[in-house]
Amino acid sequence: MPRGDAPYRGSAAHSGGHGVSRVTRVPVLRNALTLAAAALACAGCARSPCGLNVWAVGVEASALQRMVPGFEREHPGTRVCVANLAWSSAEARLLSAVAAGDPPDVAQVGDTDLSTLVTLHAIVAQRPVATDFFTEALAVTRFHGRYYGTPWYVDTRVLFYLPGILHRAGYRRPARTWRKWLQQLAAVRRVLKPGQYPLLAPINEYEFLEVLALQQPVPVLRDGDRYGNFASPTFRAALRFYKSLFAQRLAPRITDRQLINLWWQMARGDFVFYVSGPWNIGEFRRFLPPQDQHLWMTAPMPGPRGPGRSLLDGSDLVIFRRSPRQRMARAFVRYMLANAQQVRLFELTGDLPARRAPWILPPLAADRKLRAFRVQLGRVRPFQKIPEWGEIMHGMRRMAEQVVIGGLPVDAATTQLDRRVNYWLAERRALLARGDNAAGAHAAQKRP
Repeated sequence: MPRGDAPYRGSAAHSGGHGVSRVTRVPVLRNALTLAAAALACAGCARSPCGLNVWAVGVEASALQRMVPGFEREHPGTRVCVANLAWSSAEARLLSAVAAGDPPDVAQVGDTDLSTLVTLHAIVAQRPVATDFFTEALAVTRFHGRYYGTPWYVDTRVLFYLPGILHRAGYRRPARTWRKWLQQLAAVRRVLKPGQYPLLAPINEYEFLEVLALQQPVPVLRDGDRYGNFASPTFRAALRFYKSLFAQRLAPRITDRQLINLWWQMARGDFVFYVSGPWNIGEFRRFLPPQDQHLWMTAPMPGPRGPGRSLLDGSDLVIFRRSPRQRMARAFVRYMLANAQQVRLFELTGDLPARRAPWILPPLAADRKLRAFRVQLGRVRPFQKIPEWGEIMHGMRRMAEQVVIGGLPVDAATTQLDRRVNYWLAERRALLARGDNAAGAHAAQKRP
């Protein structure tokens, strides 16, 4: 789950588990040896006397480095080397190492990257190490009837809001349907000062619109993810709802780069609602003083006709087929999914446990502001498991900007997006028709 830089970590930077990184396409197989050498140089310990090589990214890698001593104590004589890769290059380096035949034993990968690694036959199937994974999180790792990754942590989006202002507007809690939420937002606007808005929905963040789309019964891709389906009546309904939030001046037409300090601005009432992920719990607690912590709360997403679904992000632990230490790698995965380690990962990073059992343990069980995430994780929907998904979502963001700012009609915008998506998926259709080997080469070279 990529993380942006402080002081503001919006969804544009924090792109969730939709892939380890959103980097420029790299012809990975064509330049495999060169990039693999760079990967090994970055990893540092890939050729050192390690009992297990693990590649992870960002704050999760830093957390692993603090957690592996416990595993080493349980496995005397085993040294675990954790390589901390940058989000901007992790994907290319990992695929390059696979192409060069020298991958790590275990790696953290974003959910969408699993499809590429499975297609390349780079990772081995794993039996679930527990029976209480969140259902959709485990389903994301399932390909051809087998599980090729172990959910390590999960992520979703909920409402962050200001209860005090909502009460002033006459409501005790956030609504559960779009229609009633619109009524609430309109009521909130009436009690705000000029320059304040009921909702913050930065137009360069596509996750909110993605959530609205996932709440619809019809997916945005059709025919086995071969064609776009954005012109469907259900997605057009979601886009019209999204557009209405700006047309009715319930949300400002701004990007996240125009924010000075999200948490301070919300605390003073500049915005009352904001759709975001679990990392912002830690950020609100970091940037607001103790006496202001009562000002904010979280709630599950409203939906078209009742409690709504939200997106599912996260990262998985995978084991590579070329690893000579697969037995030790499986032991490492089991260790990191134990209750104590899932809680420890949350304490170190704020990442949400992928299993249900840790949620009833301290400190998660006593945290009122985490409850909305626990409820929402029971109503999530995964994305399409294809390498082109990131590119498609960025295309959706650009289309939404044209609708909100440029005044492009919804029907025309969605028709145009479908044409673009169909173009982006043309190679996918051809390669799927040709067979798995061709699709594997495509998956490695054509990444968003």
